[in-house]
Amino acid sequence: MIEEQGRVVAVERDFVWVETIRQSSCSSCSARNGCGQHLSEKYRVSSSYSYIKAISPWVVKEGDRVVVGIPEGALLKASFLIYLFPLLLMMAGIWLSSAMGATDGQLLLSAGLLLVCGFGAVWFMGKRSSDMCRVNVVRLLPSDDLYFSDGSFGQTLSFRQN
Repeated sequence: MIEEQGRVVAVERDFVWVETIRQSSCSSCSARNGCGQHLSEKYRVSSSYSYIKAISPWVVKEGDRVVVGIPEGALLKASFLIYLFPLLLMMAGIWLSSAMGATDGQLLLSAGLLLVCGFGAVWFMGKRSSDMCRVNVVRLLPSDDLYFSDGSFGQTLSFRQN
Protein backbone atom coordinates (compact mmCIF):
# COMPACT_ATOMS: atom_id res chain seq x y z
CA MET A 1 0.00 0.00 0.00
CA ILE A 2 1.33 3.41 -0.96
CA GLU A 3 0.56 5.83 1.87
CA GLU A 4 0.69 9.58 2.39
CA GLN A 5 -0.11 11.74 5.41
CA GLY A 6 -2.47 14.66 5.11
CA ARG A 7 -5.06 16.88 6.75
CA VAL A 8 -8.80 16.73 6.11
CA VAL A 9 -9.91 20.04 4.58
CA ALA A 10 -13.50 19.18 3.62
CA VAL A 11 -15.99 16.49 4.52
CA GLU A 12 -18.71 15.55 2.05
CA ARG A 13 -21.37 12.86 2.19
CA ASP A 14 -19.49 9.97 0.57
CA PHE A 15 -15.87 11.12 0.78
CA VAL A 16 -13.39 13.55 2.28
CA TRP A 17 -10.86 15.92 0.71
CA VAL A 18 -7.36 15.53 2.12
CA GLU A 19 -4.61 18.11 1.71
CA THR A 20 -1.11 16.67 1.40
CA ILE A 21 2.24 18.36 0.93
CA ARG A 22 3.55 17.72 -2.56
CA GLN A 23 6.98 16.15 -2.37
CA SER A 24 9.45 15.37 -5.10
CA SER A 25 11.79 12.42 -5.09
CA CYS A 26 14.76 14.77 -5.46
CA SER A 27 15.43 14.85 -1.74
CA SER A 28 16.37 11.15 -1.72
CA CYS A 29 18.32 11.12 -5.00
CA SER A 30 22.11 10.98 -4.90
CA ALA A 31 22.48 12.92 -8.17
CA ARG A 32 20.30 15.86 -7.12
CA ASN A 33 23.15 18.40 -7.03
CA GLY A 34 23.93 17.98 -10.72
CA CYS A 35 20.38 17.61 -11.98
CA GLY A 36 18.27 20.28 -13.64
CA GLN A 37 15.05 18.73 -12.33
CA HIS A 38 16.15 19.36 -8.74
CA LEU A 39 16.86 22.99 -9.57
CA SER A 40 13.45 23.50 -11.17
CA GLU A 41 11.72 21.85 -8.19
CA LYS A 42 13.69 24.05 -5.80
CA TYR A 43 12.53 27.31 -7.39
CA ARG A 44 9.02 26.26 -8.35
CA VAL A 45 6.48 28.95 -7.48
CA SER A 46 3.32 26.88 -7.85
CA SER A 47 1.40 25.52 -4.90
CA SER A 48 3.10 22.85 -2.84
CA TYR A 49 -0.17 21.24 -1.77
CA SER A 50 -2.16 18.46 -3.41
CA TYR A 51 -5.80 17.72 -2.74
CA ILE A 52 -6.94 14.10 -2.75
CA LYS A 53 -10.49 12.79 -2.79
CA ALA A 54 -10.62 9.79 -0.43
CA ILE A 55 -13.23 7.44 0.97
CA SER A 56 -13.23 7.23 4.75
CA PRO A 57 -14.63 4.33 6.79
CA TRP A 58 -14.32 6.52 9.91
CA VAL A 59 -16.13 9.62 10.97
CA VAL A 60 -13.66 12.46 10.47
CA LYS A 61 -13.94 16.20 10.73
CA GLU A 62 -12.10 19.08 9.13
CA GLY A 63 -8.62 19.48 10.52
CA ASP A 64 -8.13 15.79 11.41
CA ARG A 65 -4.78 14.33 10.41
CA VAL A 66 -5.10 11.10 8.43
CA VAL A 67 -3.10 8.65 6.35
CA VAL A 68 -4.49 7.95 2.88
CA GLY A 69 -3.44 4.95 0.84
CA ILE A 70 -3.80 3.23 -2.51
CA PRO A 71 -2.90 -0.42 -3.22
CA GLU A 72 0.19 -0.95 -5.41
CA GLY A 73 -1.74 -3.28 -7.71
CA ALA A 74 -4.32 -0.62 -8.48
CA LEU A 75 -1.58 1.89 -9.25
CA LEU A 76 0.12 -0.57 -11.62
CA LYS A 77 -3.16 -1.31 -13.43
CA ALA A 78 -3.90 2.38 -13.83
CA SER A 79 -0.36 3.09 -15.08
CA PHE A 80 -0.64 0.31 -17.64
CA LEU A 81 -4.02 1.57 -18.77
CA ILE A 82 -3.00 5.21 -19.07
CA TYR A 83 0.49 4.87 -20.56
CA LEU A 84 1.01 1.50 -22.17
CA PHE A 85 -2.40 0.67 -23.68
CA PRO A 86 -2.51 3.60 -26.16
CA LEU A 87 1.08 2.96 -27.23
CA LEU A 88 0.46 -0.76 -27.77
CA LEU A 89 -2.64 0.06 -29.80
CA MET A 90 -0.64 2.54 -31.90
CA MET A 91 2.15 0.01 -32.48
CA ALA A 92 -0.35 -2.68 -33.47
CA GLY A 93 -1.85 -0.24 -35.97
CA ILE A 94 1.56 0.53 -37.44
CA TRP A 95 2.35 -3.19 -37.75
CA LEU A 96 -1.02 -3.98 -39.34
CA SER A 97 -0.80 -1.06 -41.78
CA SER A 98 2.75 -2.01 -42.69
CA ALA A 99 1.70 -5.62 -43.29
CA MET A 100 -1.05 -4.37 -45.61
CA GLY A 101 1.50 -2.39 -47.65
CA ALA A 102 0.50 1.13 -46.60
CA THR A 103 2.59 4.14 -47.57
CA ASP A 104 4.46 6.26 -44.99
CA GLY A 105 1.68 8.85 -44.90
CA GLN A 106 -0.93 6.16 -44.32
CA LEU A 107 1.23 4.63 -41.57
CA LEU A 108 1.49 8.01 -39.86
CA LEU A 109 -2.24 8.61 -40.20
CA SER A 110 -3.18 5.17 -38.84
CA ALA A 111 -0.70 5.49 -35.96
CA GLY A 112 -2.08 8.89 -34.95
CA LEU A 113 -5.67 7.76 -35.29
CA LEU A 114 -5.14 4.64 -33.18
CA LEU A 115 -3.20 6.59 -30.54
CA VAL A 116 -6.12 9.01 -30.23
CA CYS A 117 -8.54 6.05 -30.11
CA GLY A 118 -6.39 4.51 -27.35
CA PHE A 119 -6.54 7.66 -25.26
CA GLY A 120 -10.30 7.87 -25.91
CA ALA A 121 -10.72 4.29 -24.73
CA VAL A 122 -8.68 5.08 -21.59
CA TRP A 123 -10.90 8.09 -20.90
CA PHE A 124 -14.06 6.02 -21.38
CA MET A 125 -12.78 3.16 -19.19
CA GLY A 126 -11.71 5.67 -16.55
CA LYS A 127 -15.24 7.07 -16.42
CA ARG A 128 -16.73 3.59 -16.01
CA SER A 129 -14.21 2.11 -13.59
CA SER A 130 -13.40 4.87 -11.13
CA ASP A 131 -13.04 2.22 -8.41
CA MET A 132 -9.72 1.05 -9.87
CA CYS A 133 -7.66 3.77 -8.17
CA ARG A 134 -9.84 4.49 -5.20
CA VAL A 135 -7.95 6.26 -2.43
CA ASN A 136 -8.97 5.28 1.10
CA VAL A 137 -8.32 6.78 4.48
CA VAL A 138 -6.18 4.07 6.06
CA ARG A 139 -5.95 5.42 9.60
CA LEU A 140 -6.38 8.48 11.76
CA LEU A 141 -3.33 10.14 13.28
CA PRO A 142 -3.28 11.64 16.77
CA SER A 143 -4.32 15.25 16.89
CA ASP A 144 -2.31 18.13 18.32
CA ASP A 145 -5.18 18.85 20.70
CA LEU A 146 -6.14 16.57 23.57
CA TYR A 147 -9.79 16.49 24.55
CA PHE A 148 -10.88 15.30 27.97
CA SER A 149 -14.42 15.14 29.22
CA ASP A 150 -15.23 16.13 32.78
CA GLY A 151 -18.13 13.67 32.83
CA SER A 152 -20.91 16.20 32.25
CA PHE A 153 -22.92 15.88 29.07
CA GLY A 154 -22.02 18.23 26.23
CA GLN A 155 -18.95 19.82 27.78
CA THR A 156 -15.46 19.12 26.55
CA LEU A 157 -12.28 20.50 28.01
CA SER A 158 -9.49 21.24 25.53
CA PHE A 159 -5.80 21.22 26.39
CA ARG A 160 -3.07 22.08 23.90
CA GLN A 161 0.27 20.28 24.18
CA ASN A 162 3.35 22.47 24.31
